[in-house]
Amino acid sequence: MSSQHAGSPLRIGILGAGNIARLHSVGWNEFPENAHIAAYSDVDTVRAKFMSDTHTGGTAKTYDSIDAIVADPEIDVIDICLPHHLHVDAVLKAAQAGKAILCEKPLCTNLSDAAKIRETIASTGVIFMGAHNNLFTPSLLEARRLLSGGFIGKPFMYRTIEVFQSRGFDPWSKEASTTGGGQRGWRADLRTSGGGELLDTGYHSTYRLLSLASGDRPVEVTGFLSRFLQSHLPTEDTGHVFVRFESGAVGEILTSWALDVVGARQFEIEGEFGALAGSATSLSHQLYRWPEPSTRSYPAPATFTLEIGHFIEVVKNGATNAAPIDDTIRTLQLIKAAYLSAKLGATVSLPEDPAGIPVPRETAVVTPYSVDVPDEVLG
Repeated sequence: MSSQHAGSPLRIGILGAGNIARLHSVGWNEFPENAHIAAYSDVDTVRAKFMSDTHTGGTAKTYDSIDAIVADPEIDVIDICLPHHLHVDAVLKAAQAGKAILCEKPLCTNLSDAAKIRETIASTGVIFMGAHNNLFTPSLLEARRLLSGGFIGKPFMYRTIEVFQSRGFDPWSKEASTTGGGQRGWRADLRTSGGGELLDTGYHSTYRLLSLASGDRPVEVTGFLSRFLQSHLPTEDTGHVFVRFESGAVGEILTSWALDVVGARQFEIEGEFGALAGSATSLSHQLYRWPEPSTRSYPAPATFTLEIGHFIEVVKNGATNAAPIDDTIRTLQLIKAAYLSAKLGATVSLPEDPAGIPVPRETAVVTPYSVDVPDEVLG
């Protein structure tokens, strides 16, 4: 793909015409020399037409199905911005048509479909990237650089947070097609959402955790799910997830549609020599015995635009993919493990294969930091 498109703009087909498609459209339009939106597809053709008119002056073609847009020979890239249950069909058909693929989170709603997707991506050789836009937040990128350089020594604990209190959330409302808005009712139906908040917004905090741990494989997961405010949902509006990594480091995920946190912090890392903490617009670090932390501020990042710019580099110039297929599957696997743990009230184990099905833990994993609890402290 990179040699074929090195000198010509990528022709983008966007599947879906809701709010995420709008954000992606703004991103694509930031790179007119390297990409242009060639088509939209949505079952609501009025909405697809609105998106074409709004973001391309009406030049983008409109379709009403996955099959139609992937069959268009004048499209190089399929950008999937659909409800969760439609992702697997869209990815498989786009790959079989030889298109490069950018896919919104989650990859799909179950691990058996994830395995099919991985097999198809491998057999067709197409480029696939998960749309993990938070990976491009400058504070996270700098934290990862400091971690890889050993700035705080061995990491002992990671915490990631993705919360916003949504008291006014109405899952059955449908904005008018002429606004380019989207149907939100599918999030309140397990047949279309595949899960609750953890599989939706929680995907961000999960892949953020895995990116900070950077190659340290998660081996055990314990999940606690709650429904604090969103009584209309069939499952959780809040997830607390604890992860044991192979190194012995511990991860914590807090993700919610019912909570807020002071300062909008998105991640924290505690290590051997110090700590890091970041929000979307700042990164603080403090080595032990420093009297005060050092803080760097950043402009509010346009993460969808940054993500799309990176994807263009991957497709056109062979840049290292920030969210390849196995990373997206590992994110899904960890979330599925948290659901199983919450169901069983027990810790579950993660297979080494990202597409492997989590299972109830038989014996605790022993790590360099494990503690043999003395009998004297029990009871």
